[in-house]
Amino acid sequence: MKHISLGELAIQLGINKSKLAYYFSLGLLKPIAKVGRMNIFDSKETLKMIKSIKSLKKTGKKLKEIKKLK
Repeated sequence: MKHISLGELAIQLGINKSKLAYYFSLGLLKPIAKVGRMNIFDSKETLKMIKSIKSLKKTGKKLKEIKKLK
């Protein structure tokens, strides 16, 4: 299991950090720890969740609906 910050994850995935931060603010992405002010995520689980979010958005689901599903 690799631990990663949201910013590092955004860079690796080529996704805007603000989009990931928004998903986090909605409660769609859950950190596994906090170091100082930085949230640390499990890269594998977070990637899985992001793929799930993208897939559900393609079916027309809104983020608030997706949150209810998780």
